[in-house]
Amino acid sequence: MAKEREAPFRVGGIVEPPYFVGREKDLQILGQALRTLSHNVLLLGPRRFGKSSLLWNLRRQAAPEPDLLVPYVHCRDMAAPADLYRGLVQGLLTELEAKRRLPGLWERFRLVFTAGVLRALRALEELGGSLGEWGRVYLRFREAEVDEKALIRAAFSYPKRVAEEHGVRVVFLLDEFQEVARFDGFVFSALKKELDAPGNVRFFFSGSSLGLLREVFLREDSPLFLMVARYELGPLSRAEAVPFVVERLSRAGYAAEEAVAVRVYELAAGIPFYLQKLGLTLVQRALLLGRRRLSVDDVDAAFGEMLAELDSEFEVRWLSEFSPLQRRILRELARGPAGPTALAQALGLKPQDLSSTLARLRAEMVLSRTEEGYRLTDAVFARWLAER
Repeated sequence: MAKEREAPFRVGGIVEPPYFVGREKDLQILGQALRTLSHNVLLLGPRRFGKSSLLWNLRRQAAPEPDLLVPYVHCRDMAAPADLYRGLVQGLLTELEAKRRLPGLWERFRLVFTAGVLRALRALEELGGSLGEWGRVYLRFREAEVDEKALIRAAFSYPKRVAEEHGVRVVFLLDEFQEVARFDGFVFSALKKELDAPGNVRFFFSGSSLGLLREVFLREDSPLFLMVARYELGPLSRAEAVPFVVERLSRAGYAAEEAVAVRVYELAAGIPFYLQKLGLTLVQRALLLGRRRLSVDDVDAAFGEMLAELDSEFEVRWLSEFSPLQRRILRELARGPAGPTALAQALGLKPQDLSSTLARLRAEMVLSRTEEGYRLTDAVFARWLAER
């Protein structure tokens, strides 16, 4: 209990229960696709909507199944195809080691990346089978006997062989896959070949840049066009978020009416990161003031403190990510949703002058389109902008 009182909410990074919020329907739908290997999935959602945590908890959900391997691979820091190869290998071998009780499997294979050639070859001979073959491809790459294309073909083709040899099913969770979209297009040609005849291997791709992912999966001349089922992640519902906030505040020893949790949900706009951060700021503020009963006014005050804390981050984003025209559009939409005609009139421009810029902002998931018109996807960023 003491530990929970110290951290009633968890801000940043991947969260697990009891901090993981809702998403029962998402877990059910994606879990069904994962367990049955029915299709590959493209998970789309703006930043801070909890995609990484959803994937991680999807992996936790599948943990009891001994023949289902779910390697989680984060693509954010990948700079070259060789990084993708290493990520796939480590993710799969770590899972295989745990599920098939093969201690030291990854430690032996990693010698391929770190040790001398002779020592690495001896380790691969001990591994044997498809794993040994998989490692020898990288050794040939190290010796410049094969190029990156051969390495990428091996990265995507060998998991199917490993799955067959060890009697397992494999679902790779490739988070922030838009980073890989910056590589040479051959990556996607090689991936298409495996998606056409996947065996017992599937892929869940996740990302927060619709523009880059559209280039990979949703453009008609792309090798991966229509090769995945698209799944969009929205904000949390009130029914998911409010009970969570009530429960966490209660666990931390604070008395609050449901209206307090509702206000937290409204100001965070159902976005998981802000829900956690606002809840934590609220508790920290109450602790400093020596309060045990919370009110809606306390939530509003905590929200102001949260905005002040996020000020420098939002300022950097505002100045570095957006062009002058994009800033004008965002500043206007921070006042409220607007259609393209009304937006153009407010800015003194013609609708056609905005079309490409609006499309770009939608592609980056900065804007979304509703029945009321365009609006900022990040409601907290919008509030910060409106108050500038």
